[in-house]
Amino acid sequence: MKIKVLYFASYREQCGKNTETFALPKESTLADLIARVLEANIGIKCSPERMVAAVNEEYQTHDQVLLAGDIVALIPPVSGG
Repeated sequence: MKIKVLYFASYREQCGKNTETFALPKESTLADLIARVLEANIGIKCSPERMVAAVNEEYQTHDQVLLAGDIVALIPPVSGG
């Protein structure tokens, strides 16, 4: 199945692209996709467990099972004071 990934803020800068499409096996989770993203984009400087993701515009946990055609937005963690 194909999943479209949207990169935001520092992730976009670190990987040098706005979007990317990944082919994953059925029953793959958001955690599986994040692992693939980090393998394909070594410039992204974030540990997988800290990555925030929205699937089809709704925030999800990393155990969320993905469906063909899902759009996943990867958003860097927010920090500040």
